[in-house]
Amino acid sequence: MNERDNSNSSSANGNETAGDRKALSLSDIADRMSEASDGNQASVKDMISTIGKRAFGPLLLVFGLIALSPIGAIPGASLVLGALIILVAAQVLFGRDTPWFPKRLTRISVDSQKVQSSVDKIKPYLSKIDRFLRPRWQFLMAPPSPYIVAFLCIVLAALMYPLALVPWGVMAPALAIVVLSVGLTSHDGAVLAAGFVISAAALGLSAYLLW
Repeated sequence: MNERDNSNSSSANGNETAGDRKALSLSDIADRMSEASDGNQASVKDMISTIGKRAFGPLLLVFGLIALSPIGAIPGASLVLGALIILVAAQVLFGRDTPWFPKRLTRISVDSQKVQSSVDKIKPYLSKIDRFLRPRWQFLMAPPSPYIVAFLCIVLAALMYPLALVPWGVMAPALAIVVLSVGLTSHDGAVLAAGFVISAAALGLSAYLLW
């Protein structure tokens, strides 16, 4: 796996928060998702193991991508993914160094062929996006930005519960979570700023769909 060093990345209390100390490319994330889909079933535990136990940003990205993919349309899938996103983001808020998951959630699995099919579809797009990602606007990567992102992810993921009743309703909050986590994972403050804008739009659209 190729990883891009970023000596300017900031984290609270001198520890990792929502991102890795090394920025991961989106293609790296896709490759790790493929590794987790080996065999008949891809479990949450497999994904956590291949993505990295200290990788809050990439974990948010993966769960957001899955929610955005056709897998997210499977009945009940968005509810599980929403719970995983809330769990990861809440631990960022509380300053944990390593994400913790209850065993019941880590045992949840999906058909590995569906995961691999989704990865195959999105990887060409992720590779193109990688070309535009680079460390910039680093002032947005410093605290309290990771905590703001975590709070937004919690709110957006919580909206996935009522929006699960609306056809493709989870797409808007899932997209916002993906863009926010891409900014964190790639250490790109410009993308993070775009994520804030998209989050505001997603919140407005969600309010419209619900009320």
